[in-house]
Order: sequence, then C-alpha cells, then structure tokens
Amino acid sequence: MPPAKKSSKSGKLSRKQLQQLKEYGELDTLNSINDDRDLDDLVSKALGRSGYGSFTGKLRAGKHSRDTGKGHARSSLAKPQRNSRPDAYSRLLKSLETTTSSIPANSKSVVSDEDEDMEENEDEATLGSASDDSDNDEMQNASDVDQKEYEVDEVDEDELESEAEEPIPEDLDATSDAKEVFEAHDYMEGHYADVDSEQMHKKLSAVTNKEYEQTIVEDAALGSMVVCNVAGEGAKPANPRPLKQKLVKPFHKLSKTGDFTDFQRGLFGWFDQYRDVVYAGRSLENEDEITTAYALHAMNHVMKAKDQEHKNNSKLAKAHASGSDAGELRDRGFTRPRVLIVVPFRNCAYRLIEKLLKLVSAEQEMNSSRFAKEYGPDEEEERKHNSNKRKPEDFQRTFAGNIDDSFRIGVQLHYKSVKLYADFYRADIIIASPIGLRMTTGAESGDRKDFDFLSSVEMVIVDQCDVLLMQNWDHVSHLFNHMNLTPKKDHGCDFSRVRSWFLDGMAQYRRQTILISEHMTPEIQAVFNNNCRSIEGKVRIKPAYTGAVDNVVTQVSQIFKRVSVRRLASANDDRFSNFVEQTLPDLEKSMMNKKHTVIFASSYFDFVRIRNHCKDKGYIFAAISEYSTKSEAMRARMKFFDGELQFILYSERAHFYHRYPIKGIHHLIFYSLPDHSHYYSELVNLMLTSNDTVSADQLSCTVFYSKFDQLKLERVVGSRLVAQLLSGERSQFTFA
Repeated sequence: MPPAKKSSKSGKLSRKQLQQLKEYGELDTLNSINDDRDLDDLVSKALGRSGYGSFTGKLRAGKHSRDTGKGHARSSLAKPQRNSRPDAYSRLLKSLETTTSSIPANSKSVVSDEDEDMEENEDEATLGSASDDSDNDEMQNASDVDQKEYEVDEVDEDELESEAEEPIPEDLDATSDAKEVFEAHDYMEGHYADVDSEQMHKKLSAVTNKEYEQTIVEDAALGSMVVCNVAGEGAKPANPRPLKQKLVKPFHKLSKTGDFTDFQRGLFGWFDQYRDVVYAGRSLENEDEITTAYALHAMNHVMKAKDQEHKNNSKLAKAHASGSDAGELRDRGFTRPRVLIVVPFRNCAYRLIEKLLKLVSAEQEMNSSRFAKEYGPDEEEERKHNSNKRKPEDFQRTFAGNIDDSFRIGVQLHYKSVKLYADFYRADIIIASPIGLRMTTGAESGDRKDFDFLSSVEMVIVDQCDVLLMQNWDHVSHLFNHMNLTPKKDHGCDFSRVRSWFLDGMAQYRRQTILISEHMTPEIQAVFNNNCRSIEGKVRIKPAYTGAVDNVVTQVSQIFKRVSVRRLASANDDRFSNFVEQTLPDLEKSMMNKKHTVIFASSYFDFVRIRNHCKDKGYIFAAISEYSTKSEAMRARMKFFDGELQFILYSERAHFYHRYPIKGIHHLIFYSLPDHSHYYSELVNLMLTSNDTVSADQLSCTVFYSKFDQLKLERVVGSRLVAQLLSGERSQFTFA
C-alpha cells in the first residue's frame, strides 16, 4: 500500500469516527460535548468497556498513549490474528486507538496478498457476507502480486471523512458534502426493497403476462424510443443525485467534458431507473460515452449495495451491544457477485476495467501487472494492428489489441483497494466473454456444472451484441437460461441476510438487463422479449436510418426482389427454393458473361446449404468462410480475378473477421442482406475499385429479401422506404 497521509496538527478524532461512536450508542449527540475533556472521558469509557485500555492526555495535544494493561505501549499497527473474530464495534475502537496512538513516522509494514486475504476473511466473517475458500488457482493468483511497503503514519481527518466507506447517518451533519445515505428518490432502494404491497403484485403480474403499456418517446439525444411501462407507472423524474459522492470526482476526471454529455445523461437516466434497456445505436463515435455510462452505473450500484450492507452491520452491532433485536436486515443474495458484464474480446475487457479502476480510485490495485500482461496489447498485436491500416476504421477498432475471445475475470472491491482475478464467489463484478463463461459453467450434458455464482446477479450488461452474434449467440442464450437459479450449495451464505425475493425465486424480476448493440436483430429482440423482466419496465432505443444505399458510389443498378414466403417457419426453405429454381439456372445460362459473380450469404447455415448444393451440381466455384485459411482465400481471389471460377460464395462472418478486398466483381448477388448494413455499401463499392475498364451497364447488383427481413432492410434502404418495399404492390424495386 502507498504511505498513509499525515494527519493535521490538531490530533483530534475525525468527525466520521465520532459519528460512528455515536451510532453505536457510546456518545451523545455532538452538541452535548462541551469541551475536549468531556470527549476524552467518553472515549476513554468506551475503550475501557471494550477491554482495550483507555486514553491518557487530551485530544488537542496531538499525540496519545494507551495503557495496554501490560505496562508498555505499542508503537505499530497490530497484525490481525487468524482466529480473531472481533465484532464491528470492537474493530472501530481498535482503529480509534491506532489512529490516536503515537506511531513513529519511519516505521514500515509490508502488506502481502496473504495479509490482505486474511484481513478480508476476518471482515467478511464479521459482516456475515457469503464467502468461500479460494481454490488453488486463486491462491496462485494471489501469490503473483508484488509485495509493497508503505509507511504507517497518522491519517488526515479531512481525507478520512472524504474517503470513508461507511454511510453517514442522516441525523448527523445533514449539510455535510460527504453524506452518503439513501435518499427518498434513490430508485435503487425502491427497486430492491422487500416490499409486499398490492402495487408490487400488480407489477409482477403485468411483467409475467407481458402486459406492458407502450409509449413512443422522441429524444433529441437518443432518438426514437419505445418505453414499456408496468402497472400504470409512467416515466420517473430524473434522480437529482444519482451518483455516490465518492464517484463524482473520478467521473469528472474520466469524462472528456467534465460532466455528463446530453447523450450520456439521457442513457444513464434510463439505467438509473433500473429498467431493462436495449440500445441499438452503438457506433465508433459514441462507444466511449456508452462504456463510461454503464461502467459508472455498475460501480455506483455495487458501492451503494455495499454501503447498505455496512449500514445494516452497524445496526446489528449496536443491537448486539445493547442486547436488543435489530429485526430483519436483508441486503444480499445467495452469493456475492452482483454485476455481470459480457464483452466479446479481451481488448474490450481491458478498456472497461481501466475505466472501472479509474472510477473506484483505489490506493492499491492487486494483480494489476498480471492484468496488463494478459489483457493489454503486446508487440505482436501492435504489429498486426499496424498491418490493418488499410482496412476500415471499425475493423481496426474492433481488432486492435488482444482479441482472445475466451476469458473471465473477477473484480473484488475492498476498502481503498481493488483485487483483480478474484474468485467468482468472492468477486463483486464479473467480466467475461460468452465462451469464457460457458467453459466455467460446463457443457449442458457434462458432469461439471456450476451456475451458482450467477444466482444472485442483480445487473447484467451485454455490450457489442452485434459482435457476439458473429461469434456464437448460443452461448449468450445459454447464459440467460442459467441466470438467477437457486444455487445447489450454500457457499457460506447467511440466509438471515438474503432478500426475500431471492428466497422466493423471483430474482429475475429484480434483475436489470442492459443490451448494447450497433443494430437490432431478431436474436437481440428475443432476449429483450423473453429474458428482460424487470418490474420497473423496459425501454428499446433504436435510431432512424438513412440507409446504406446512400453510401454507394458505384454507378450500378441495385435491384431488390421480394421473395414470397408462406410463414416464418418456412422462410429459409422458401428462399432457398427460389434461389436454386430461378437464380442459379439464370446464372448458369449466362455464365460466360457472368463469371465474375459473388454470392453473399449472411447466415452460415445458408452458406453451407448453398455450398453443398453447388458441389452436388458440379459448379466451378470457391467458398470463403471464416474458417478458410488466408492461403485458401488468396488462391480463390486470384482465380476469381483471372476468370477461372464461375463464382465465389462469401459469408458475412468472413467479411467481419478479414474484410477481404475481392477484386474483379462484375455481378453481386445478396442471397440475404447483411446484419451490418455498411457491409452492403462496402461490397458494392468494391466493383468501382477493381473495374476501371468495365462500363456501368456491365455491372449488376441483385438483392433478395422477404417480409421477415424488416430490420435488415430498414438499415439498407432507410426507415422512410422500408414500409413500401415490404408491403408494396410491386415485388421488385430498383435503386440507381
């Protein structure tokens, strides 16, 4: 740890410590203390009752000595004993006597991970938190942390007041800037409260039966929104104090503007209401604002929840000291993790955790060197990034740095410290990729299944859903299907502190789900409809589109043909039948003139289906997918350019991962529209860059779509024209 800051010359106890003593019933109100002598007597009596000795001398003298009962005073911080389990009140008095005792300025103490874990285990046992012994991997992780020395010195009162973790009771110093109590307008307290009311039953019934009251809201910063209200509750007013005081200054330093932008304020306002949110307008321009907004919301949630636990611990300690009953104090779940954040690559996790560390502003960051080594960029990755300078900006941003898609890391918050690589059952925040979580939870049919760490998650944030769709969306669906289930083991849980709605199996109705994507897809919409069940309602934010056809610069006729389909279940079969019965025969007849043809398929299943059919028919073609090697793709592109192939079959995932510049395209057939609308304009514009000697009338672009492709079609032709193409009398439209 870094050296502790020196105290002021007055040597008095800080207001925070006096307020805690008052809360435990050992001091009267601050106004009843007439002078320092009265304060000395009260503190001395408190220490005497606890068995830790008494204070000698006056507080205003600046230095104090302590009678330990053995005839000598200690001059260093006492190392905690492994079997010692002091209650919260006794630990407070210990901290008071340590702060006011005479400590040499040059004395040093080495803090290792073992000491940190030992103190943490003592604190968690005292607070009654659910914890579990770490496994061998966790102990190996802890041994990697460098030991650091720090000087033990007196602590500045002002610093102690501003950085104190414990919430200050509302009846003390109501005007203090450091007051951190739950206000009446704090939506978190209302959302997670154990309230059994008629309105709560109405909300549960409405969400269960999907009886939402939908309202369309237009916002200048966010765009068009569909707000789904529950049980007659409309939009709530903005929280005037949404952030904990401890997060205000770090956020202002982290924000480029020093405060919320209009976009962030609007987005964070919906987050703070604990509604389920899907935002389908992520872009290179706003990705940093979005990441900062949800990172701030997640950290704000965890800190508020931990403060609520500390507040209840104080009540229990006070009741224990007076021999009274504190009543039911329920403030936690079965396991410790509260927030789960899912991102596609390690580089995304690296940028996110860097933001979280800046927000928490911890004095000690454990395992930070290992984190930078395993998640940060290295020389080879920088070299690969430099070789991609010719590719589009979104490709460079997505694949810059470490792009490993199998990872998981736990973040544990301590008092003034943060521990990375924490065991899941001791972590407050889990950041992982879908495949990383799937490897932890085990296969569906395997013996090793562990979903218990997901049982008490209160907030799920899935960022870059559009990228996750290019990986394997099945892992995301699997994750939501195993969220908030009743755990198979207790994991050291104190059931007297577990919220009643966890015990009743209703946690999914209190969980907030946030989905961030570049665009809306049926898969994301399905999660939003079936897995987002917050009793506060939900909101879907989707911008209006001008259309990717506006970005096409090639002089080519773009023909959109609507395929007639009977129903959704048979849409894929109807599209395939139309393709093999009409499109391929026409292509084969004019193959001498249409050799330079690319057939684009967005779905890998469609890609495989077309590939197998063309192989059976004996076509001379090449298939480029995400599984094709670079050498295979290069040979196919060279043969295609030389006219040796009839056509190339190209998948959307291959374009996502490689962005191959296919030269010599004369004819482009979109078997299905891409999910990423800018891929449409990129592929069409490839005709211009590689056909200097070909006239415009020799080029063609044909697009097939059905009435179930509304989301894709809207992004390509624009929000204004999509209805006409879907329901118009004509089935063919031309864009020139």
